[in-house]
Amino acid sequence: MEIVTALLLFLNGSMIEHVYKADLKSCNESKKIAETVVTSDNVVFLCKKVKAKVSIDKISNTKRIDKVLDDKIFTGSGTAFFISDEGHMITNHHVVNYCNITKVKYFGKTVTAKILAYDRVNDLALLETDIIPKDKFDISNRDPKLLDDIYVAGYPFGKAVSSSVKVTKGVVSALAGSQDNYALVQIDAAIQPGNSGGPIVNTSGDVVGVAVAKLDFKDAMESYGVIPENTNFGIKSSILKNFTSANSIKNSEEEPKKVSTEVLGEKIQNATAYVGCWTAETKIAAMKTVKTVFGQPRLAFDFMCYNKCKERNPDGMCQQQCALN
Repeated sequence: MEIVTALLLFLNGSMIEHVYKADLKSCNESKKIAETVVTSDNVVFLCKKVKAKVSIDKISNTKRIDKVLDDKIFTGSGTAFFISDEGHMITNHHVVNYCNITKVKYFGKTVTAKILAYDRVNDLALLETDIIPKDKFDISNRDPKLLDDIYVAGYPFGKAVSSSVKVTKGVVSALAGSQDNYALVQIDAAIQPGNSGGPIVNTSGDVVGVAVAKLDFKDAMESYGVIPENTNFGIKSSILKNFTSANSIKNSEEEPKKVSTEVLGEKIQNATAYVGCWTAETKIAAMKTVKTVFGQPRLAFDFMCYNKCKERNPDGMCQQQCALN
């Protein structure tokens, strides 16, 4: 293994090519040429020093990179919830899309999750774990209606506030999302970074949506000149049900019954979990540039802080100090 300079090529957020360069100056020169030839928004070039397995090309007698060996670092967190007794979970696709390792923390136990299926368009992902949950959510057989009372559960700002699940309350304030997206529902219950993938639950304890986004602050200021308040969005239960049914996850057909807030609170605690994402450093630049249906992925990590911290402190300490959510 060596530390070498590489010209990296990303397609849709994933590194697909790496070329050995003698130094950063020659790399940046090659990068400029490459960017004039390839102008697609889905392609990103990056020059950086990486850990790599290197060999000598026998024909040209020059070094070449056989494989980039990149450390995986914590890049963000979200929320997931159980939908089966076998440990199947739902979260947003954008929560796990860039993860080399996806970990779920549930009642003090941390396990690695496998992505079984995803829906890029509707921003959903189905995870598989070996956890036997204490409880699970049923998906509502009807979409939420205007002014329905709802609760949003999740881990806003990750573990920065506390490791306990948090719940906000609100109502369904519109039956469509931004730009008349009828796959979404608008809610006024507060959500923050880290809530993504969390359940939106009705008074019967059934999932009527999946928290996905809030109205972009900058866009609202540019378009309307005001700061958006209580304008958040979730993916409707009908979209979620189609996704889970297509992946052979059975859903209860029982008629829902209103439950007490005590029962609902216990269900939320037992069926909701924290999701952490660990990503290879070579993907990070691409994460900042590739857009999803709901906007650019928002990183939960201050990398300038992290790189400075690592010069004098253990990695684990730096991950905690420099996490943004």
